Amino acid sequence: MRNKKLNKDRTLVLGLEHFIDKIGYQAQIYYEKNIKVKYLVSNKNGNSEYFAEKYNANIEVLPKNRLFIVYKLVKNLIIYKPKFVEIYDTGYMFLIYLIFSALFNKKIIVILRGHELHKCNRKKNNLNYFMHKLGVRLSYKYVIKEENLIYEYKALGFDENKYIEIYNSVPMPQKEDEIVGKDIDLLYLNSITKDRKVFFLAKVVKKVLLSKPDLNVVMTGFNTLDNPDYSFDPEQEYKTIDFIKKNNLVEKIQIKGFVKNSREYHSRAKLFLFPTDIVFLNYSLLESMSYGAVPIVSAGEGAEKIINNDNGYILPLDEDLWVNKIIELLENDELRESKSKNAIVTVQEKFSMESWFEKMMGARS
Repeated sequence: MRNKKLNKDRTLVLGLEHFIDKIGYQAQIYYEKNIKVKYLVSNKNGNSEYFAEKYNANIEVLPKNRLFIVYKLVKNLIIYKPKFVEIYDTGYMFLIYLIFSALFNKKIIVILRGHELHKCNRKKNNLNYFMHKLGVRLSYKYVIKEENLIYEYKALGFDENKYIEIYNSVPMPQKEDEIVGKDIDLLYLNSITKDRKVFFLAKVVKKVLLSKPDLNVVMTGFNTLDNPDYSFDPEQEYKTIDFIKKNNLVEKIQIKGFVKNSREYHSRAKLFLFPTDIVFLNYSLLESMSYGAVPIVSAGEGAEKIINNDNGYILPLDEDLWVNKIIELLENDELRESKSKNAIVTVQEKFSMESWFEKMMGARS
C-alpha cells in the first residue's frame, strides 16, 4: 500500500544548475522507493545528460532564455502534475519558481545548501530577504543542510516550525564498485572556492613530497583547465597552479578539472585532505570516507560532527602539523587501516541514503 501511495506523490525539482552525482543519489533512491521525480536543470557544466543516463533519471535541460524557462515550468506543472515541488535557490528564478508553484497549488519544499540566506537582511529593499520571507510563507517546509543556515534562518525571524534539518548523505559502495588496491596516496576532490584552502594544501603537499617524493597525489576541481565558465574561484585556481608549476611539482601532483568518475578516485585514495571553513557536510568527504579513505580536515564548521580520533583527524591550519600527520598515517599501515574501517562505519550508520529518504518523507508529511 505504501508504494502505491508514494507513486502518486510526483515531484518536480527546480533550480539546479546541473545534474551530477549527488543529485543522482537522490534520484536513485526516489526510484527505488517508487516515487516519480523529474528534474528541470540549467546544465551549466554540460554534463547533466551523462549523469542523468548514469542514474536513469528523468531530466529536462532548460534553455537560457528566462521566458522559455517559464514556459517549460508552466508546461511541466500542467502536464507532469507534480504533487510536490522541490526548489533550490539559485538566484532570481527562485522567486518565479515559488510564485508559479504556489499558483498551481503545489506543496513546496525549499532546499537550502549553504549561502542562500547570507545576503538577506530585514531592510525592505533587500530582494533576497523578500524572496525567502515569501518562500517561508508559501512553502510546506524549508530543508536546511548546513548548521550555519539554522542560525541565519532564526536570526531573520522566520517561522521555526517551517524548517527541518536534513544533512547530505551518500549510498554505500556496492561490490561491483570496489577497486582493489589504493594507489592514490593523497586526494583533494572538490570544487575550489574561497573558503577551501587549496593553496595552503599545495604548500603542505610540497613539504610532504620533500620527505616522500614517490607519492601519488591527485588534486581536482581546477575547472579553469577545461571549463573556465564553471570555475567558482579562478583566482585561487590560477594562484595554486602557478605555485605547482614554479616549484616543479607538475610531475608530482596530478591536477585535474571536474571529474565525472569521482567515486573511482575516492575508492583508490588512502587519505582525503580537506582544509576548509565549512566541513559539515561535504558530499565528497562522505564519499571518500564510504570507501575507507582517512580524512584529514581543518577545524571548520561542523567538523566534529563527523570526524573524530577514531576515523580521522581535525587539525588547525598549520602546515607542519598537516605534514607530520600525513606522513604518520602513510607510514603506519595499522593506524591508517583502523581509521579507514571506522570511516566506513561512520557513513554507514549516520549518513546513508536510507536515512536521508526517511527524513525527506518526514518533510512531506
